[in-house]
Amino acid sequence: MSSTPGHGSTPSRAKEAIVGTGLSQRQVAKAIGIDETKLSKALSGQRRFTADELLGLATSTGVTVRWLLGDESQVSAAPESLAPEAQNLTDVEGLTAAEATPRRHIVEVAWNLFSRHGYDSVRIADIAETAGVSSASVHYHFTNKSELFAATLDYSVKLAFDRQIAWLDGIDDPKHRLERLLELQSPIGQTAHREWSIWLQTWARLALEDGGSTEYPASYERWSRTVRSTIEDGQAEGLFRRGDSAAMADELTSLLDGLGVKVLTGVMDPGTFRIRLQTYLTRSIIRTQPEEESQ
Repeated sequence: MSSTPGHGSTPSRAKEAIVGTGLSQRQVAKAIGIDETKLSKALSGQRRFTADELLGLATSTGVTVRWLLGDESQVSAAPESLAPEAQNLTDVEGLTAAEATPRRHIVEVAWNLFSRHGYDSVRIADIAETAGVSSASVHYHFTNKSELFAATLDYSVKLAFDRQIAWLDGIDDPKHRLERLLELQSPIGQTAHREWSIWLQTWARLALEDGGSTEYPASYERWSRTVRSTIEDGQAEGLFRRGDSAAMADELTSLLDGLGVKVLTGVMDPGTFRIRLQTYLTRSIIRTQPEEESQ
């Protein structure tokens, strides 16, 4: 899939997202990794944003891909708390991304450090130094390190759902959509690996008596509903086995979690991960022969 079908609202919403950041089109184009001319053409409706460009635009501006597409995707959305920062800036051309969106910049830096080194090993001073701000600036936006870690979890959730929406939009076949959905949620690749690191640390903290409250259970439930709805679509079209879709989604996501932890910790290689996952789909989800339901 090289590009998304696109929606009429995408160019106007993309413009709105860019203006909201206080960054110039040149800076956003650089963040996305495309030529400014390509960005201008996409903003004017002369070309469509590719899936990767939508992801880059959503990440660099702080909005969600679903919002860019006009809230029409069937894939779950990220938490509503992940809204772009309100800006009241004048000299936008001279601003860096960190200056235009300081809170989000701190979150992205913290996300990178927490995912690489772990919550306990990273200090507020480390985050401030890497972000190029003072510790007081970090505390201005976040009361403590735990609150900042919660924000990095929200950021991980946003990245995951943005990726799903950008790459699943337009895939109508339930079988292909489910396979792609699981691939996008797998801990393969640097970004996904770091998302999983944040999630795994969250699971460990939730297992403790003083783990505290978090929005993660609700986020996980949204992910489970996405898998369940995809299974139900496949059942309706006769592509998937009949059965309790909730139980099937629970088993499948649990398998993905377990295999993902093995990959994350180096116990299993990505190739074996893919084989195990596909074998389960073939054995328990995908209907390979029309008559197999009556056997």
